Amino acid sequence: MKLPSKSDIVKVLVVAVVTISLSRMLVYVPLSVSFFASSGVADINQFDIYSDLQQAQGMMPYEDNIVMVTLPEGSTRYELAEALLMLSECNPAAVAVDVDLRGGKDPDIDAMLIDAIKACNNVVVPCKADCLDDTTRFFASARELGTRWGYTNLDTRGRDNAVIRSFTTFYVDTNTCDTIYSLPLQAVKLVAPERVRELVSHHTSREYINFTIDFLTLSYEEIPDWAEEINGAIVMLGVDTRRDVYRTSIDTRTLGLKIHAYTATTVLRSAYIRPLGNWVTQVFAFVVIAFFVALNIYFSRHFPRAGGFLVRTTNYILFFSLLISSFVLFSERAVYSDCGWFLMAIAFCPWATDIYTLLHIFVHKIAEWWRVLRVMMQRRRAANKKTETKNNFLEKE
Repeated sequence: MKLPSKSDIVKVLVVAVVTISLSRMLVYVPLSVSFFASSGVADINQFDIYSDLQQAQGMMPYEDNIVMVTLPEGSTRYELAEALLMLSECNPAAVAVDVDLRGGKDPDIDAMLIDAIKACNNVVVPCKADCLDDTTRFFASARELGTRWGYTNLDTRGRDNAVIRSFTTFYVDTNTCDTIYSLPLQAVKLVAPERVRELVSHHTSREYINFTIDFLTLSYEEIPDWAEEINGAIVMLGVDTRRDVYRTSIDTRTLGLKIHAYTATTVLRSAYIRPLGNWVTQVFAFVVIAFFVALNIYFSRHFPRAGGFLVRTTNYILFFSLLISSFVLFSERAVYSDCGWFLMAIAFCPWATDIYTLLHIFVHKIAEWWRVLRVMMQRRRAANKKTETKNNFLEKE
């Protein structure tokens, strides 16, 4: 078998590098301009596709240690107190309260709410990190009740319409230097502290939320009917309101409380989504692209008539094989590969190869014309020199 020539090796390496570089540029640069950023198009990636496909399959594992209880929109402190009193009869392991307490202030109702918090053990309430002043002031005045504190941060990365895919594990209060866990994490800590220690041992500031787990959701009127299921479970208690919805990988309008529930299930089950290392993706992409370019050269050289068909067929096979295998890796092993640009590189590779071939031909043509021009110039200089020599000889005669 004939070994590849030096020019073939150079072509493979150059086209692979150029293909990967341009594909990354085509993915990230146009999507960073203001038009795309403002429309939210820039905040879409394969994680959203995989999560949505998993949800669409409808065969998600069920977490029976998480129960989401919703209050109707417009609920007051009275409904919150009523819900907590009903929950206290069900012996939940923890209750994470994510409620806006603006307005409706009444000394009697506030006293009832405080009594409800006392009756319902292991309540986690929002702290001042990113909570409304009214809510903060109420719970600050009730701090002696022994409630735990958690912050209700939802990781939008400070951008409007950003897709929430991850959660921030904890933050350090600059005033007290205390480590304050997120609201769902604080609730899990009351039930399974080893799970939180495991998460902290990852030494990551953010973790992907596993949206492929299901849990029980019910309204607060149904609490007595589901007492057995609530017993020993973590209850995420909040208001089902349109003002508390966010874009996530599975829906454009996901209730904030539900995102907290997904976060809690992720930690409680240790169902973490592990991103494939960037350098692993880079190396794998380079190897696959280089292999494809080498096949392109081989097909074009040994199958001149069917080379185009074979190249395109290989291109499609590679594209869909990688797309399917990366989804299987996500769904079966919970490993996320951020290879959207990689798939674009595979689609872009034949074009890059053709451009390289055309440029190679163009450079050879220019070099050939330059050689011809040099020969003509050398001949002209030789003729001129000969004529000059002859003229000098005639002048001497």
